[in-house]
Amino acid sequence: MTLHPDYPLPDVSDPVTGPFWAGCREGRLRVQRDRKTGEVHWPPKPGYWKGGRLEWIDASGRGEVYSYVVGYEPFLPAFKELLPHIMVLVQLAEGPRLVGYMVGATPDRMRIGMPVRVVFKRLTDDVTLPVWEPA
Repeated sequence: MTLHPDYPLPDVSDPVTGPFWAGCREGRLRVQRDRKTGEVHWPPKPGYWKGGRLEWIDASGRGEVYSYVVGYEPFLPAFKELLPHIMVLVQLAEGPRLVGYMVGATPDRMRIGMPVRVVFKRLTDDVTLPVWEPA
């Protein structure tokens, strides 16, 4: 797969989000959990957050569509091949909501509450994105 030169890639070496991206490369969706309360957090927080009580755990990779929007015009040239681009806000079974986009779905099939599961799309040797498909 050749990426468009304007395709925005995350900084996978960032110390705060690095464990998330490493998990994606391994086919694991990772989120942080407070060791004391069990509360699951998203987006990732630095290690000192909550007195250092946050730990990385594997999420189930299952959730439901909390909201979505369908793009028919590319907001970046790099996304032209993804049209119509179904961007979703997924509420994980563990609670947090993650932004992503759908694969294997069409705009007419989309609905709020639709069960989804994560799948992983490798973009480069370092970057693998979590994306969503109907469950």
